[in-house]
Amino acid sequence: ESQELEIWPWVIKIHTLGHFEILCNDIPLQSSIKTQHKPLDLLKCLCAYGGHAVNRNRLIDALWPDAEGDDGERALRTTLHRLRKLLKQDESILLEGHHLSLNPGYIWVDCLAFDRIAHRPDITDRVSLQHALNRYRGNFLEGETSSWALACRSRLRNHHMSLSERFGQLLERDNNWSDAAACYVRAIEINPVAETFYCRLMNAYAHLGRRAEALAVYQGWRQS
Repeated sequence: ESQELEIWPWVIKIHTLGHFEILCNDIPLQSSIKTQHKPLDLLKCLCAYGGHAVNRNRLIDALWPDAEGDDGERALRTTLHRLRKLLKQDESILLEGHHLSLNPGYIWVDCLAFDRIAHRPDITDRVSLQHALNRYRGNFLEGETSSWALACRSRLRNHHMSLSERFGQLLERDNNWSDAAACYVRAIEINPVAETFYCRLMNAYAHLGRRAEALAVYQGWRQS
């Protein structure tokens, strides 16, 4: 349960949704971070693969696809050492056998927290849905073009779209068209090609008597 709470006193917090940032004891990690490309790639890749018991070979294939023989294994060990040094916590990344994990006692990650909330079976009421949607502050590692990042981004965005549709439907049933419209606007900002939300937003504006805005949405939809 505590893994979902950003306000918990985590030693390390990692933001990947909307922007990438590492906080150590709530202070942004900035010193030399721009030069630490491969350790950061390893950290991002661990986040994309769920952060728990990620097979070393999977990481090597993702980050060093051209490595031959033991080169990939050596590169992973070196990069893991540099990442732990960057985070200033040797216990932050666990290596157990052939698997790496983000230590849940030290590290909180926004995308992993969102993923857990999105899969909870009790996400059916307005409060729970709003809580889940508030966790999603933007797409995963926007701008990152690696295949592992693209796959995770698409999966998390699909979860956000599904939750947004369920939340909007509840608001519509309550005739809360204003909040429903705001929900659909946010969904379109996250995924501008999500056709269903243009239709729902136009319907919400129509119920609110905001015909000019409904027309503008239609025109924006045609151009998307």
